[in-house]
Amino acid sequence: MIRLARAAKPEHISIMPRVLIAALALFAVLYPDLASAQFWSPFWSPWSSRGYRPPSQERERRWETIKPFGQPRPKAQPKKPHEETKAAPPPERPVPYDRDLSRLAEVLGALHYLRPLCGEHDRERWRKEMQELLDTEQPSQPRKDKLVASFNHGYQSYELTYRNCTPSANLAIDRSLDEGAKLARDIATKYGN
Repeated sequence: MIRLARAAKPEHISIMPRVLIAALALFAVLYPDLASAQFWSPFWSPWSSRGYRPPSQERERRWETIKPFGQPRPKAQPKKPHEETKAAPPPERPVPYDRDLSRLAEVLGALHYLRPLCGEHDRERWRKEMQELLDTEQPSQPRKDKLVASFNHGYQSYELTYRNCTPSANLAIDRSLDEGAKLARDIATKYGN
């Protein structure tokens, strides 16, 4: 059997329409502002237009300061010293045990959620512990906010995880008690008076 050979097409002819389409698409993606700068666009839609913009009110206000001839000018008000120019309090020096104290507050928040969940009758014990910590430490307002945020983070993280008392919740309580005791002991021995 004899096969007739087909005339081979040059490859650049079959690739040319694909290259042209790809180049046009690339141009449309890279330069959308050129098409929108014109009043016509094959891609125009009401959602892509910049829409109506009311005229600026600044032009009308410009003439409010000019007074007719002969009318008195308003007196300039004396400048009052701004509160920002007053001396700001010096920045607070970082406390070396702040990270440990923040972690202790987080552990107290976790215990405040987990212990009542697993049957402790005194629901406010760990909140009272946190309040005693704040009263003893007497931190500045930014430090106090940070410690309270750590307490709340510890509470909320376990609130998302545990709805009922489970064996893993009891394990988390035991580990939190151990970690809290270790942190309190380390802070007291390293930085105590």
